Amino acid sequence: MNTEKRKGLKEAFAVFFENPSRDSLRKLLVDHTGEHDDLDFKSALITPPILAKHIIAMANKAGGVIVFGVKETENGKFESVGIGLNDKTHFLRDINAYVPDKLSYEVIDFNFNEIEYTEIKGKSFRVVIIEYSPEYIPFLSKKDGEGIKKNLIYVRKNASSETADYNDLQDIFNRRLETSFSSAREISLTEHFKELKEIYSLINRGWWYEDFGFPVPPPDYYDDYPFMEFVANPKYPKEDYDDFVVRMLNLKKSVIESIIKSDKFFR
Repeated sequence: MNTEKRKGLKEAFAVFFENPSRDSLRKLLVDHTGEHDDLDFKSALITPPILAKHIIAMANKAGGVIVFGVKETENGKFESVGIGLNDKTHFLRDINAYVPDKLSYEVIDFNFNEIEYTEIKGKSFRVVIIEYSPEYIPFLSKKDGEGIKKNLIYVRKNASSETADYNDLQDIFNRRLETSFSSAREISLTEHFKELKEIYSLINRGWWYEDFGFPVPPPDYYDDYPFMEFVANPKYPKEDYDDFVVRMLNLKKSVIESIIKSDKFFR
C-alpha cells in the first residue's frame, strides 16, 4: 500500500474518532486496512470482562475504537455483517463493573437503513470509543473476571490486548510523567508566586529574642519587654521573597535574550 493511501486511511480513522457519525463510520468500514492497536473489529458482542480488558488495554496505549459487527474472513479480509443490538444500559452497567472510574469511553449504536449505503444497508453496528488520558494511566480492572485480572496491567500490542511487560510499564510511566510536567506548567506563573508569597508569610522574619530561642512580639511591644534585645530570625531564608522574584526575573530575561540571539543566528 502506498504512503498516500495509508495516510488517507489513518485520516479516516481520525475523523471518526473525533466526530463519530454514520458517514464517518461508513468511510472507516469501507477504507480500513484491518485491525491495529487503536482499531479492533468483533463479529459479535463479547462478554463484559473480555471487552473491559480490550478497553483498558487501549486506554493504556493511546485510546482507540472497537467496532462490533465486522467479521474477519478466511482470506484475512473483513466483512461488515452487522449485529443484533441489545439494551445499551445493561451493556454499560456490566462493563463498568470492571472499568476504572477515571477511564473515559463512549458506546454508540449505528443503524444503516438508507439506500445509499448499499454495502451496509439494513445492518447495525455498536462502536466503543476509548479516550486517551495519559494523566491517569495505568488503568487496571476493578475486579477479576473471565480473561481479566484485577492486579494486572494490559496494553495493546500487535492488534491484541496483552499483559504489560517491563518495557511496556516503562513506557506507561514515562508517558504519565510527561503529563505531570505538562499539568504543572498549566498552573499560571502568578499562582505559583502567590503560593510562594503565602509560604514566606508563615515565617517570622525578625524580632527573635536570642536568650529565649523563640519568636516574640514585634517592636510595637518593646515597652513590655524593655530588658530584651531583639534580632532578626536566623531561620528566615537568606534569600527573601523579593530577592527571589528579582532573580527569577533576571533568569527569564536571559532565556528571552538567548532565544532572540539564536533566532537571529539562524536567519
